[in-house]
Amino acid sequence: MSELEHLLDKRALVLDQMQAIDRLRRGSLSKQFFASAAEDSQRGPYFVLQGFFHGKKFSQRIPAHQADEVQQQVDNYRRFQQLAEDCVTLTDQITRLEAAPAESKKNSSLRRSSKSALVKPKPS
Repeated sequence: MSELEHLLDKRALVLDQMQAIDRLRRGSLSKQFFASAAEDSQRGPYFVLQGFFHGKKFSQRIPAHQADEVQQQVDNYRRFQQLAEDCVTLTDQITRLEAAPAESKKNSSLRRSSKSALVKPKPS
């Protein structure tokens, strides 16, 4: 198997994994507690989904019975982001590999400068 075929197979696997993610939410889910001064105890937990979308902050209270599901969706978003980055990296490698023969012919004719040609002569 050539390097190109290997990269194409890896990218196809990444795309399959991305397609398998059907639910996601951006942001992070935090667990909050409120101190009760009168009773000297805590109330909660309360779950809050927080994040940024188009440069604006958002915050949404999540019912306790939905917290596990929302946390899974947040984890799916992070996984999707990582897979997208992997896909971009693999596609960049594929593009460079496919372009390499044309570039090597073009660059092989360029004259390489020696280090001595780059040194400025000392003024006398």
